[in-house]
Amino acid sequence: MEFVNSVITNTICEFAGTIVEHALYPFQVDNNITDLESATRDLVALKEDVKTSIEIAERQNGFRTNQAVEWLNKVDTIEKEVDEIQENNYKRRRSFWSNYTTSSSAVKKLRDLRSLCDQKATIEVTAHLPPPLSQEMPASSSKSPNLEFALHHIKDNVHNIIGIWGMGGVGKTHLLEQINNELSSDPAFKVVVFVTCFKECSEENVQNKIIDQLTLVRSDSMEQKQITIYNFLKERSFVVLLDDLWGRVDLKTIGIPDPMNAIGTCKRKVVLTTRSTEVCGQMEVKKKIKVDVLSWDDAWSLFKEKATEETIDSDPLIQKHAVAVVKELGGLPLALITIGRVMHDKMDAREWELAIMLLKQARLNDVEFSHVNQSVFHILKFSYDSLKTDALRQCFLHCSLWPEDYQFWKDDLVQFWIGLGLIDEPKIQAAYNVGYCYISRLQALCLLEVGNNDNAMKMHDVIRDMALWIMNSQGKYTNKWIVQAGAYQEQQEIEISGETEKLSIMMNFASKISISITCSFTKLSTLLLNNNSIEDSKTLRLELFSKLNFLDLSWNFLKAFSVKICKLVHLQFLNLSFNMTLKSLLPEKFGTLINLKYLHLRKTQCTFPNRVLSKLKALRVLDLYDCYVVENFHEFLVLQDDLLCLPHFEALGITISSMHNFHEFSQKVSVPIRWFNICNYKESCLSFSSCFLGNSSLQSNLNIINIGTMNIVEFVKFESTSETRKACHLERLENLFFQQMWNMKEVIWNGLDPKDVFPRLQYLLFGNCAELTSISWVIYLPSIRRLELVGCKSIKQLIRIDELKNRGLEVSQPSFPLLKIMSLDSNDELERISDTITFPALECLNVIRCNKLKKLPFELRNTPKKLRLIRGDEEWWNNIKMENGTDKSSVQPFFKKR
Repeated sequence: MEFVNSVITNTICEFAGTIVEHALYPFQVDNNITDLESATRDLVALKEDVKTSIEIAERQNGFRTNQAVEWLNKVDTIEKEVDEIQENNYKRRRSFWSNYTTSSSAVKKLRDLRSLCDQKATIEVTAHLPPPLSQEMPASSSKSPNLEFALHHIKDNVHNIIGIWGMGGVGKTHLLEQINNELSSDPAFKVVVFVTCFKECSEENVQNKIIDQLTLVRSDSMEQKQITIYNFLKERSFVVLLDDLWGRVDLKTIGIPDPMNAIGTCKRKVVLTTRSTEVCGQMEVKKKIKVDVLSWDDAWSLFKEKATEETIDSDPLIQKHAVAVVKELGGLPLALITIGRVMHDKMDAREWELAIMLLKQARLNDVEFSHVNQSVFHILKFSYDSLKTDALRQCFLHCSLWPEDYQFWKDDLVQFWIGLGLIDEPKIQAAYNVGYCYISRLQALCLLEVGNNDNAMKMHDVIRDMALWIMNSQGKYTNKWIVQAGAYQEQQEIEISGETEKLSIMMNFASKISISITCSFTKLSTLLLNNNSIEDSKTLRLELFSKLNFLDLSWNFLKAFSVKICKLVHLQFLNLSFNMTLKSLLPEKFGTLINLKYLHLRKTQCTFPNRVLSKLKALRVLDLYDCYVVENFHEFLVLQDDLLCLPHFEALGITISSMHNFHEFSQKVSVPIRWFNICNYKESCLSFSSCFLGNSSLQSNLNIINIGTMNIVEFVKFESTSETRKACHLERLENLFFQQMWNMKEVIWNGLDPKDVFPRLQYLLFGNCAELTSISWVIYLPSIRRLELVGCKSIKQLIRIDELKNRGLEVSQPSFPLLKIMSLDSNDELERISDTITFPALECLNVIRCNKLKKLPFELRNTPKKLRLIRGDEEWWNNIKMENGTDKSSVQPFFKKR
C-alpha cells in the first residue's frame, strides 16, 4: 500500500511539475530561444569538427563510417528545424498562445540537440584501411606518395575512373604527366592517351585529340568519330588521361568503352584531373585522390632553393622573416616558386618585412575551400605588383588574351605587345629588345613559362585566370575584357557592352562569328579574330567599332578585303597574314588609315594601288614576306620610293625572286629590311659578296634570312670581293634558314669568317637540302642556340674537324658553348655528329628517322649539365652505343619516346 501511495504521489508531482513548466512557457520564450541558439552553435561546431576529421582521414586513405553519415544527416535535419523555429519566433504575434507555442517548440528541440551532442561521443567517425603499397614499395623508391597511390589504383581491378583533384597550381598536371610516363612503358596497357582539356572543352574536342594522338582517320561527324575510337579501344587495355577538366564530358559520346565493363583480361581506366570535387561527381569517379599543398619541410626546401640559401642565411632577421613568408604561402608550389624568385636578391631585412606585410594584407587563410582560388590570386598578385613598370604589367596582363595552355612564339608575343602600343620605343629594334627583356623578366617570376622549346612561352592557367581577374577590376566587372579563345566552336555569338575594351575570339576555328552591341557606343579597342575559318569579314560589321586600334584577322580564309575596314580611322595595327585565299588589290580608300603603324600581309596575295602606301604617314612596319614578290629592280624601286616617303618607317618584310645581281641590289637598297626571303635563283652558285653583306641598311636591320626553293643552286658562297675587306657584320641577324635547296652541296666561305658575318645568329636551319655534305663551318658561330638538320640525306658527319684543318682553319677548343637545342630529322646517311666537339649548354636533343646514328654527341663523363630531354624513336635509342661499352642507364631518364 505504501508503494502504491508513493507511485501516486510521484506521478502527481511530475504532472504538477509539467503543468508548471508548461504554464511558464509563455513567460520564458526569450530565454528558451536564446538557449536553443546557443546549443545550436555548439552542435554546428561539433559537426565541423567531425567533417574535418573525415577530410583528414580521407586524405590518408581513410573513410567515414555509416554511423558518422547518419549522425551528420540528423544534424542537417535538426538545423533546418531550428531555422524554422527562429523564423516563426521573428514573425509571431505577441500573444499568450503564440508565446507558448514558440517556447514549447524551442524546449523540445533543445532536448533533441543535446541528445545528438551526447551521441557524438559514442560513435566512430572514421575508419582506416592499411596504407596502399606499404609492403610493396621499395625503401629507396623516388616516386612521390601521390604517384605510388595513383598507380596502385590504376593497376588494380576495382577503380576504373579515378579523379585527381586540388587547387590550381598545386601539381595535378605534373602528377598526371608522371603517370603518363610510368604507364607508357607498362605492358599491362596497350594504349595510353593524354588529353589536355579546358573550360569549354566539349566531347568533340576530346575526340579530335584522341584521334590525332592515335593517328586514326578523322571524319566530319561526331557519330563516326565515336565509332572509330570505340572500335580501336574496345578490345585493348587502355588508360585515358584527361587533364584539367572543368565539367562533365560523356565518355560514351566520345567513343571511350565503358570503363566499368571491361572484356576478359582487358583493363579500362580513365584518370582525370580537376579543380573541383563536383566534376569528380559528374564524372562518376570511383576513387578520388587529392593533391594537397606541400608539407612544411618540402615547402621550406623549395622556397630556399628559389630564394637561395645565400640570401636567407645572410641575416638572422631575414631567416626569421623567410620562415614567416613560407607560412603565409601555405605550401602552394606556384606561390613558393614565384615569391622565392622575387626575394632571391633581397638582402635587406626591411624588404622582407615589407613582403610579409603585403602578404598578410592579401591573406585569406580562413576562407573555405570553395573560395581558395581567390586567396591564390591575392598571393600571386604580389608577384604582379612587384613588376617595376606599368608597361611590363600591361604586357603580362595581355598574355591572358591567348587561349589556355597555348604556346606562343617569342617573336609573335613581342610583335603583339608592340602592336598594342605597350612598348613605347622610338626604334623598332629597341622595342624588340625591350620585349625580349620583358619575357625574361616574366619568366624569371614564373608569370610565364618555357614551352616545348626555348623559343616558345606559355602561361599557367591559374596565372592566366589571375590576370583576367585583375583586368576585370578583381571580379567587380565581367565585360571589360571578354576572352573566349580556344573554345573550338564552329559558330559564335558574342554580346559586348559599352564598357568592353578587349575582345578575344582567337583560335576557335569558327566560320561564323556574330558580335552584337548592347548600346549605341563601344570602347572596344582590341579585337582578336585570328585562327578561325572566316571567309568574309563583312559579316563581322567591323565598321561599328569606331575606336578600334588593333585588329588581327590572320590565319583565316578571307577571299577579299572589305572596304569597311578603311572606316576604322583609329586603327594602328592590322594583321591579315596567312589568309592564303586573300587575292585583293587594296582599295584607294586604304590610304585613309593615316594612323596605321603596323601592317602584316605575310602569305597573302595583296597588292597596292599606285601611291597608296605613301599616304600611310604613320606606318612603321610593313610585312610582305611571301606576299609581295619582287622579281626585278624597277618593281623594287617603286615600292622603295613609296616607303621612303614615310617619315617613321623602320621595318620591311619582302620576298625577292629570280633576281640575278645581288651586287646591284645591295647598291640600291636603302629601305630597312627586317625579314628577307630569297627564292627561285636561276644560277648554280648563289653568291653573297662583301658588298651585299656590307650594306649598312641590311646590316643594321636584317633579323631573318630565308634562302629557299632553289632547284638549280649547287653552292652558296659568302665571299669577299674587295681588297679593303669591307666590314660585313649582319649584327642583327638571328635566324638563317636554308630550305628546299635540293641540289646544294656546300656553303663556301672565301675571305670571310662566319663569326664576323653572323655574330648574333641564334637559329640555323637546313631543311630538305638533299645533296648537302658538310656544315662544319657552323662551329664558328659564337651565339648559336638552336640547330636543325631536316631531310639532308647525304650528310654523314655533322662537324669534321679534319675538314676545317684542311681548309687552313683552326679550332682550338671545339665547342658549341650556347647551343641548347639540336634537332635531327630524316637524315638517312648521318652516322656521327662529331668526335671531339662538346656541347656544355645542350638541353634538348631530338633524333628522328636517323637510323645510322649510333652515338650520342657526348660521352657519359661529359654529359651536359643542363640536359633535360633526349627525344627519339625507341628502336634508335635501343641501338645507341656508349663509349667503351659503358651502360647508358645514367642518361636513360632523359629519354622520351617521340
